[in-house]
Amino acid sequence: MKRILIFLVAMLAFLATENTADAQLLKKLLGGKSETATETVSAATTNGHAAGVALKALYTQYKADGKLDMGNLTNLMNLTTLATNIQGLKGQSNKSAFYMDFAKGLVMGSNNLVTENNSASVMSGLANLVNNVDLSGLTASAEDKAQSAAATLTEKLTGASEKANTAVENATEIATAVTNILNVFRN
Repeated sequence: MKRILIFLVAMLAFLATENTADAQLLKKLLGGKSETATETVSAATTNGHAAGVALKALYTQYKADGKLDMGNLTNLMNLTTLATNIQGLKGQSNKSAFYMDFAKGLVMGSNNLVTENNSASVMSGLANLVNNVDLSGLTASAEDKAQSAAATLTEKLTGASEKANTAVENATEIATAVTNILNVFRN
């Protein structure tokens, strides 16, 4: 049991930041695969996992409220996480290694909300979202928040919630695209 816990902690550290000494150690423990292949796979899986967590949180709110509330700060943060982590899918073939590894991470991150039965539809929706919808308002918002992390949390949250619908210029388009993905889970 202790070894399993140690492995899980090491795996979480690896997923959190793949360039740390812990991640390098974990790479060696898992068979010493070439760093390039491991980094590519882990980046895709890590991004998929983070996107899955965000998608699960968005679906939970969507299921409760019957709509994707673009004025909800938590939703905006989850949408930003989703938008940031699906960027690697831009221009990817659905047969590429990155795409497949991303899908595996998506299943894990969504706690099996994304399954073998609905993964093709969800991945298609995410690919459509990243390739056809301007997500720059969300990703720019994330970059701005990261750069101004020194500002007080209260100021940021108040300002973000007051300007939620105007901060993301194409909020309706993004909400529609994400809602289409969330509707996959209702069936």
